[in-house]
Amino acid sequence: MMIKFVSLSVVLTVALAGCQSARHQEETAPPPQNVTPGSTFTVVKNFLIPSGDSSIYFQDTWLYPQGKIQPNYPYCEFVIGAATKAGQVIDTGQLTVSMVSYEEKGVGQGGIDVSVIVVHLQEASSGKSYLMNCMLPLLSRGALFVTPAEIQGAVGGYMDLKVAP
Repeated sequence: MMIKFVSLSVVLTVALAGCQSARHQEETAPPPQNVTPGSTFTVVKNFLIPSGDSSIYFQDTWLYPQGKIQPNYPYCEFVIGAATKAGQVIDTGQLTVSMVSYEEKGVGQGGIDVSVIVVHLQEASSGKSYLMNCMLPLLSRGALFVTPAEIQGAVGGYMDLKVAP
């Protein structure tokens, strides 16, 4: 009887170890929480910077002219560089993140206090520079910067974000 008990406990130990190993392999690493240099925004749908404007806004996969977004949700402002003319279409292609900075007390649409992620973008094909300011209104004292998932939620349909490790 003792031999059966020992062999049964060995079998159970090996089986449980196998379950733990399989479960550990199924777990995936959490997605990066920051947009980093080397990340890319792939423009999948052309969009227009209207004449007379230097930026447009993305929120909830929609494109908005200045002043039309809802300030209580994450949004991104796409700002053209000096080399880009207003009234120009931003064509499909890849934009690479060259630098990222964070501003805890920025001013967003309508003068609302926001936490801003300033993303410097470089167009791969032409070398043109753009800024993408992604914001989360400070609805509470503990407001955080937007996450890559929230940024994708804002720009989706027009751009796909791939965060570099």
